[in-house]
Amino acid sequence: MSENGSHRIAIIYRRIGLFTCSSVFLLFLFGGLVRATGSGMGCPDWPKCFGQLAPPFHEKDLPANYQQIFLEKRTKKLNRFLSTLEKLGMHEKAVAIRAEKSVYLPEAFDPVKAWIEYINRLFGVLSGLFAIAFIGMGIVYRKQLVGTRMWLIMGFIFLLLNAWLGSIVVATNLLPGIVSLHFMLSFICLFAFIKAINVVVPVLKHHQQSEKKYWNILWLALFVVVILGTWSREHIDQLRVAGELIDTESGWINMAKMDALFAIHRYVPGLILIFAFLRLRADNKSFFGWSQHWNKIAWLCVAQIAFGAIHIVYAIPQWTQIAHVVLGSGLLTYSYLILSAYRTEK
Repeated sequence: MSENGSHRIAIIYRRIGLFTCSSVFLLFLFGGLVRATGSGMGCPDWPKCFGQLAPPFHEKDLPANYQQIFLEKRTKKLNRFLSTLEKLGMHEKAVAIRAEKSVYLPEAFDPVKAWIEYINRLFGVLSGLFAIAFIGMGIVYRKQLVGTRMWLIMGFIFLLLNAWLGSIVVATNLLPGIVSLHFMLSFICLFAFIKAINVVVPVLKHHQQSEKKYWNILWLALFVVVILGTWSREHIDQLRVAGELIDTESGWINMAKMDALFAIHRYVPGLILIFAFLRLRADNKSFFGWSQHWNKIAWLCVAQIAFGAIHIVYAIPQWTQIAHVVLGSGLLTYSYLILSAYRTEK
């Protein structure tokens, strides 16, 4: 194939890859919307919603005993999942999940929550279709897209694994830990697809190799903060259900009930902000700007810290939840884009 033909294939491949990554990233937005509105169990079954291809608009369109029907279906799927855990030697974990009363609670129909969860699932399907096209192009033009196969397969496997885990999230009624794992696997899937693009045509231009160590530190710190944030969010849900989330005297979040992991999630962004400021000082760049990568990191950290403060004072408003999740995911993804540009440098 001519050089122009190979270049055209690389450009098309890059565009499909960016569409795939964008659709996966949009799942962070819709996932944040699902969590903020409490719509995680808006559809009590999977992959359908209340046994239909699209959720109904009125409860009267469902059988009178629909709660019992879908609870039984969910319980069967849960038992299959627990049997798998036992076969893998995770007997104690299976026993602990069986003893959790919340997983056996029926779900009442709420049309708004059902459609929010349903739209989230539609974007999951869209991500899968883009991923299939992305992988298909990598297979068809494997001679021109050398080095992409492993990353494409890895991304697709984690996408399928995450889709399956989504069904387990529903079967376990948003059991803590499984939701965090669901979120983490989404990042692994996204990063694998980004790497598959960078092997051929880097998303961002290459940078000075001497800076790579700083971005390694930043990416690791952000990854820890984001995952701990997901875990803290699950802890907050538990406190809300128990009626212990709000401090009766101050009206703020009851900080005495939060664990050490929340403290790490709370204070590390401040350290990242200082780190970004020091990198700007080392490069003789002004903090008040948006032109440098470190400027963007710094200002996004400022926004995240502000949202975190609003969460504590106003007990996590819905709109800040969504913004907090999207900005946190954006920070982690942005830092990986920069870091992966170093890894493809020749």
